[in-house]
Amino acid sequence: MRKYIYILFFVFLWAMWYFAYPYFLIWLEGFSCFSTVPDFTTIYFDLPEDIFRYMGAFLLQFYAHPVIGAAIQAMLPVLFVLCVSSVIRRLFKESEGMLWIAFAALPVYVHYQMSDLTLTRSLTILFAAVAVSLIVWLSALAGKPFRKVPEIIRNRYVSLVLLIVSAVTTFFVITDSGSMGREYEDIAHLEYLAENGEWNEILEIVSAQDAVRNEYKRKYVLLALVQTGKLPDYAFSYGLSSSEDFMFYTVQEPFCLAFNVLFYRSLGMNNPAVYHLYQQAIQSFPGMSFDVLRNLADIYLEQKDYDLARKYMDILAHSSCHGKWLKERLPVLESIRDEEPVSHITGAPFILESFLPDISSMVDRYPNDNRFSDYLLCGVLAEKDGNTFYNIFNIVANSLYSSGKQIPVLYQEALLLIASKEPDILNMYRIDEEVWKKFSDFTNLMSSGKTSQAKRKYAGTYWAYVY
Repeated sequence: MRKYIYILFFVFLWAMWYFAYPYFLIWLEGFSCFSTVPDFTTIYFDLPEDIFRYMGAFLLQFYAHPVIGAAIQAMLPVLFVLCVSSVIRRLFKESEGMLWIAFAALPVYVHYQMSDLTLTRSLTILFAAVAVSLIVWLSALAGKPFRKVPEIIRNRYVSLVLLIVSAVTTFFVITDSGSMGREYEDIAHLEYLAENGEWNEILEIVSAQDAVRNEYKRKYVLLALVQTGKLPDYAFSYGLSSSEDFMFYTVQEPFCLAFNVLFYRSLGMNNPAVYHLYQQAIQSFPGMSFDVLRNLADIYLEQKDYDLARKYMDILAHSSCHGKWLKERLPVLESIRDEEPVSHITGAPFILESFLPDISSMVDRYPNDNRFSDYLLCGVLAEKDGNTFYNIFNIVANSLYSSGKQIPVLYQEALLLIASKEPDILNMYRIDEEVWKKFSDFTNLMSSGKTSQAKRKYAGTYWAYVY
């Protein structure tokens, strides 16, 4: 009977992890780093607890496949319960009805798992339980007497009820919508979609309300809007309120730095991406992660830098799960063996602090790339700087909208506001009739003192944002 209960709980825990946290499990693999290179093993074995961290890094390699990652996550607490159960069976007579005591600690163990990004704590607790069970087992061999317990504690029906309570509590610990783990899963999902270029999928799963409330989701949505050419249509619907909404500047957390890397890589700006990758690397133990190593290898392959690409691929070759990944890239590596590294750096090499001036330089370099002009124009509008917007728009419009291409609605809305001071705008640029009608209705509502109604009716427009 015990065997089936253990199997049932294993399947239960596996299903919880697999269906509730598939992308977080994938993220854990990228956040970790395992290698048999001596430099890494030396770092791992500096402190007594590092043996568990190294074991955790080995296991986390397999989390790239959520099916396996969920199985490992389920296996650890079940093994812990087995150890506790072994202690109970050695210490007490008639322990068949006392299995619930072992499972009573299950929700606590799982709670600690939720924030254990390296498996160090989970493995430490597990091995402590193993050590205690061995000590108790050896003591039992020496003839230590069994202890009796009251009937109520070993009652089978009480045990069944308490096992169900343990399962239900564990379920809520794992699936709690307000837990940090749930937030990690949501962000890890967005990161996974962005890495694979699934921009439309990001726009489908993140609502405008979520983007307004959550800065992580807002940044991913704004990046997806840029990549799909929709930023001038929906920027303010998704909560854009400052040029700093486009990326992270002051927060140095793994998810934030990973987003900055995605931001630059999606724009083809590898130099600042490398800078943020090294910043991201120091967030992981031992100062490097699989995600960083893979990104660095791919960047240097793109730049035809044979020596650096080979360096990071060699490190990955000393892990256990990168055979297929390396096999796909080895032909590319060999093809650039005799090539000169390609550098696209011109002017200022990094975008670090001042987004608008630096993105302006990118507009100068790539005048036909709408992504840079949209970042600049929408960033200026977010600062409510109509004059600067008008000056910039007059410049970029010559290359982007001179052939009769329709001006995005957001820019039309801004031009209508500016037209009160610059009436020539109406002769220079075509404003859609629908935009005219909405603007007329908005101004009528505002002049009638119906400000709240106007902002509700035209939420997401630049007019509502400005007022």
